[in-house]
Amino acid sequence: MRAGGLPLRGIPLSMVGTMELEQLWSEVGLSHRPDGVLWDMDGTLIDTEPEWLAASIEVVEESGGIWLADEDPQAILGVSSEDHATALARAVTRGTGRPADPWPLFHRVVAAVERHMRDGFTLMPGALELMSAFAGADIPQALVTASPRVLVDALFDGIDGHPLRTAVTGDDDIPGKPHPAPYLLGAERLGVPIQRCLGFEDSVTGLAAARGAGAVTVSVTERPLATLLPLLEVRS
Repeated sequence: MRAGGLPLRGIPLSMVGTMELEQLWSEVGLSHRPDGVLWDMDGTLIDTEPEWLAASIEVVEESGGIWLADEDPQAILGVSSEDHATALARAVTRGTGRPADPWPLFHRVVAAVERHMRDGFTLMPGALELMSAFAGADIPQALVTASPRVLVDALFDGIDGHPLRTAVTGDDDIPGKPHPAPYLLGAERLGVPIQRCLGFEDSVTGLAAARGAGAVTVSVTERPLATLLPLLEVRS
């Protein structure tokens, strides 16, 4: 969905009051209705990986660094802000031979990704419908991401009437994924037990965090969100 495009309370939400979710719960391994749903952001709700990669390359090269295409992408994608910043500084030092301050480099990358998101972004196929269905069933939802708060705000601002009640971000002073702390905090902020939460994740580190916390977890790499839509039964 583009920023300023179809409101979340548009067509899908006109259907949620009649959606049957029991088949979905059974399919993802739940024996009961969840008390909360916890969403990862990058790679799960939206795909900003190309923007993170392009911005990181640009910042490194503008700073006189050397980007190694067969090594550096793995060092910046799906990792904590601290690890990303450290990888940027390492790439700059590789080219200049001088120590680089990691955080100014990282903040420049974040600013570039935010500009892209403010210009418009696309939700992953199926994300809008699933968030709408959970909202219609009065199941509280939260975001659990390693991204900085400024990018979460860009996401929230770009989805009219979004149902995400709270967020855990990379700015929270807790260990990052794969540590379970982000998911435990997400459940705490929703006021529900983590063992009765459903989590959606795409990365190995994110899945480890959600499962380690005790949430029932769906890997959207193995089971893309769009493939779950046929399980949403609509009564006539």
